[in-house]
Order: sequence, then structure tokens, then C-alpha cells
Amino acid sequence: MLHTMRAAGSGLGRTRSRRMALLVAVLTVGFGAVVPRQASPAASAGGTVAAEVGDLKNVLEKGLRARRPQEFEFVDVVVTMVGNDTLPLDLVRSTFLWARKKAKTTPYPFPYFERGLRVRAARMGIKIPEID
Repeated sequence: MLHTMRAAGSGLGRTRSRRMALLVAVLTVGFGAVVPRQASPAASAGGTVAAEVGDLKNVLEKGLRARRPQEFEFVDVVVTMVGNDTLPLDLVRSTFLWARKKAKTTPYPFPYFERGLRVRAARMGIKIPEID
């Protein structure tokens, strides 16, 4: 009987791992599709840039589980800097994925994202304003 319970319990862990892997895959694909690496001709002509930046904001807020007003404000600053080409999208994307992977012991990856992005941006000579 104990052996049967262990087998059932280990199945739950695998199911959760599979669900998490699927979630990360969907977010990765979705995040890559939200904002292209280079602006399309339509976006350059003033087409959908605002919609793309809005989607980036939504992906960061939901994917990082922003909760506090300071966290939402930081996301706004990051989205603005990406929209102004002050902060590379690839840097934001890779830091987003790293933070979600790093935060295995907590359900909130936001602190990892903020700290990681600040450090990586500083190495490139980019200063992200402090949020009070």
C-alpha cells in the first residue's frame, strides 16, 4: 500500500512539472511573438507600436506576478525604455526568462527580474531609474 501511495504521489510531481514546463513554453513563445526583435515596416509607419508595448507590459506584469505599486511602476519604466530603444528588448526578454527560472522557491519572480535587469543594464552602461 505504501508503495502505491508513493507512485501516486510521484505522478503528481510529474504532472506539476509538465504543467510548469508547458506554461514556460507558452510564455516564451508568447513573449517572443509579442514584440518583434526589429520593428516591422508597419510599426515604423506608426502602425501597432503602442499595442506591442502594451502587450509587453501585460506579459511582464502577469509573468512576473507584479503585486505592489512599485513593481507596476518599474514595469512601466522598463516598457518605456524599451519603447524608446534605451533598453534592449533582448536584455529584457532574457532577464524575464532567467527570473522565472530562478524563482523556484518562491511564486514571485519579480525581485529576481528587477535586480537582474538592473545589474545587467548597468554592465552595458544603462541606468534604470530607482523607484521609490
